[in-house]
Amino acid sequence: MSAENAWVFCGSARLPVPRADAFQPPARLDAVADLDTALLHALAQPLGAPRLRHLARGAASVAIAVPDASRPCPSPAVLRHLLDELRSAGVPEDHICIAIGCGLHATTTPAGKEQLVGRDAVRRITVADAHGIESPSAALGRTSRGTPIRIVRSVADAALTVSVGVVEPHLYAGFSGGVKGVAIGCAGQATIEWTHRPAFISLPGVTVGELQGNPFSETLTEIAARTSLGWAVNLVMNARGQAVAAVAGDPTLVQSTLASTHSPAWLQQVDGPFDVIIAGIHAPKSVGFYQASRAATYIALAARPALAEGGLIVLCADLPDGAGGGPAERNFLDVLAGTTSPAELVARGLRDPLGPGGQRAFVVARVLERFRLGVLGACDPSFLAPLEHLGVTAFDSVDAAVAAAEARLARRARVLAVTDAMTTSVRAFGQDAARGRTG
Repeated sequence: MSAENAWVFCGSARLPVPRADAFQPPARLDAVADLDTALLHALAQPLGAPRLRHLARGAASVAIAVPDASRPCPSPAVLRHLLDELRSAGVPEDHICIAIGCGLHATTTPAGKEQLVGRDAVRRITVADAHGIESPSAALGRTSRGTPIRIVRSVADAALTVSVGVVEPHLYAGFSGGVKGVAIGCAGQATIEWTHRPAFISLPGVTVGELQGNPFSETLTEIAARTSLGWAVNLVMNARGQAVAAVAGDPTLVQSTLASTHSPAWLQQVDGPFDVIIAGIHAPKSVGFYQASRAATYIALAARPALAEGGLIVLCADLPDGAGGGPAERNFLDVLAGTTSPAELVARGLRDPLGPGGQRAFVVARVLERFRLGVLGACDPSFLAPLEHLGVTAFDSVDAAVAAAEARLARRARVLAVTDAMTTSVRAFGQDAARGRTG
């Protein structure tokens, strides 16, 4: 793609990158003409499962798991149709609960709950956070790999659980969606920490864009099998926050179908290696450094990174919440700030627990072992100062970032602009591309 009009997201704004040598625009994903029509079709034609109004008939209780604010999802629209299906099944509204899958992210406020599920749902249905630390959970045994299974009790006790989620590339699970909204979003702290511990997420096969042979994905499937999760509605969203596709039915089949259909748009090969990659990050992932750092890991930990050794990744994000507001986000920053070097943190992570959010500090340290990391556009970049000794730098412009890279290289830098680095995973062409890295 011509780099003449290159630009990247920085939160909800667009940042021109006139200095780019190559440009990876957002995935071409056209919105559905009418979301309600798409949802009605998905619910009426489920994949690999009966229609919900038939499956839920006679269910004593139903839990509906929805994403928290870290993923843009039109949950209110989905919930309207799901509640209609459950009403047709004869399930009383006071036997239904909506669980907001917080994992170890921040809990939600009353206003936040209304925004996430809709005013009508808040008035009619019990809505509560499913939080790994603050919500009571139930022990449901262990997986074949020894994962302790703890699920928030409102979900664990339900006769039937339905998950609402978004399918997009995910560094550990391969893709989000499917069973993840329950197996992680509604899991207790012990389950989340075990599945996210560095020794586990470093296993072969745990990588972005891969579901088959992925130990992380397989473990989530085992966790979900101990719950009553029997149905899901998953969507694909584009960079404008519009729904591109909606599929319902068996959670695993729904996820794999959407992942297979949209992978060609998400997983892009480029003519690397580049010296600088300007990585655009759209809201809501741009709100905190914890979430925004995912873009750096997608770039750096790809099977064939498009970035030269020692190259610079520049995350373009406004970061109004700094590192982020939840316990995982706060610990993530503390763990990074408290280490002497990326190598020290990687070694410690493979040896000792790092606490909530520590796994993200671990993978960022893996990035920083090989590359440098910049942040551009932060509302207040001062919170990044404790990370400067690790190679993390705040910049005030694209030109300043590129100039810093060129000063290190003592030559002109080759620059790639990736408009939406959260949903576009770039990798270098060919099996031997990584051997040609320079710098």
